[in-house]
Amino acid sequence: MKQLFILLICAGAFTTSFAQYHPGHRDDNTTYNQNGHFEHGKPFIKDRGFLVMKINREYDSKIRAIQNDWTLRRHQKKIAIRALERERERQLRQVKERSRHY
Repeated sequence: MKQLFILLICAGAFTTSFAQYHPGHRDDNTTYNQNGHFEHGKPFIKDRGFLVMKINREYDSKIRAIQNDWTLRRHQKKIAIRALERERERQLRQVKERSRHY
């Protein structure tokens, strides 16, 4: 009886572990603009404000995660946040440059 019970628990754990994984839903590159329309595969180049907000939101989230990471020391947090700020500025410059060409 114990063996049957353990076998059922193992089978259930095995089944539920694969029920959570679906590789097709990682990041399907669907971008939405303010009007609710979407474009598949590439971000909106024409809507610079939307891209700027998206970049800022992503980097704010990353910075908050570093600030809340209790495993890092204060100096390590400062270095990581500075690196993220530089990366954010670089991406914002790229958006600005691309929007000039359109």
